[in-house]
Parts: sequence; structure tokens; C-alpha cells
Amino acid sequence: MLIFRLLFLTIFIGCAGPGSQMLVFMPQKSYSEYLQEFSSCTGKGMIDSNGPLKGKLSFAFKSQRDSTFFQFGDALGRKVLLMWITPNSVTARNLIENKQYNYGEIIEFFPLLNVLEPNDITQFVWGVEPKFKDKFKSIDPSLAKNFELNFFSDQLMNEKRALVEAKFRDKKSKQAININIKSRNRNSEYVNLKKVWKLLKY
Repeated sequence: MLIFRLLFLTIFIGCAGPGSQMLVFMPQKSYSEYLQEFSSCTGKGMIDSNGPLKGKLSFAFKSQRDSTFFQFGDALGRKVLLMWITPNSVTARNLIENKQYNYGEIIEFFPLLNVLEPNDITQFVWGVEPKFKDKFKSIDPSLAKNFELNFFSDQLMNEKRALVEAKFRDKKSKQAININIKSRNRNSEYVNLKKVWKLLKY
């Protein structure tokens, strides 16, 4: 029996050595727990939209506590859209047309925000599934029946079970939006969001 244990230990150490990346199973933490442990969260992803608005955009995000900044790029590598999110507001700027959008205008393009609050988006990029089901109860039933929203977890970097995808579908408008997180780094250092907030002034 001792021989089998030693053999297992030898194999385990060999598999988790310098040449490999050991996966870590991290139990789901709450958003407040992450904020106590980390100062910021950064990463990259992809948004795929079908329906009236169709196309794929890559994005990078920087989040510090309850504020998140997104920078979207197209297939040609151009920066096409900037988005600022605070707990109660969303602002976006189209860099191609040099046009700025307020919260109400953004909801028309992204009906996902009919279901999720701005702070829910920040929680998602941190890796926490937002508690959105209560909001369905406050939405007009005739609208709520058209919305579908699901979240999915998978391996991401060294996390065995990480929140990586959100799928939204509006049955009435035939619009579907998939958001995939490709990388996520929770950091103990603060990120400088002052520079990106200054961009709103231009």
C-alpha cells in the first residue's frame, strides 16, 4: 500500500512540475469577497452579436471595484468603441463616427441591459454570476417572456471552473449576444483609470 502511495505522489509531482500548469479548483466567491482580496481585474474577450446588429468584436477590460472600462476592436485591429461602466450608468463612444451614446441609446443597441444592471456587467468580468433573476420580475411580462439569459463556466487559465460566457437572446428582435471571456487576471495592484475617464472629455 505504501508503495502505491509513493508511486502516486511521484507521478503527481512529476505532472505538476515546472513544465506544466496545475489547475486550481476555486470555489465560487462573492463579488464582495473578491473586492476584499483584490484591487483590480483585467482581461480580454470576444463579443459576438447576431440579428439586427451583427458582427464580432474583441475587447479588453480594466475594472477597479465598481467601475469598468472596455475597449473594443474590430477584425482589422482598429479601436472602434470605448465603454465606461459605473454602478448606475453606461456611456459609450463610437471612435469611427466620433459619436457618444448615453445609457438609453446603448440599451437600444444592447437589449441585454434590459435584464442586467451596469454593476452586473462588472461582476461578470470579475467572474461572478450576477443575480439577475429578480429583475425579470420587475420587467413587463410581455417583454420578459422574450428574453433568455444563461451563464456558463469552463476552464480558464489556471482556474478549473471559471465563469467565462454569457448568452443572451431577444426572441422578438431575433438578436443574440454571446460574450466570451478569454483571459481574466485579478490583481492586488490598482489600475490607473484616470486616463480613460479623461477620454470622455474629448
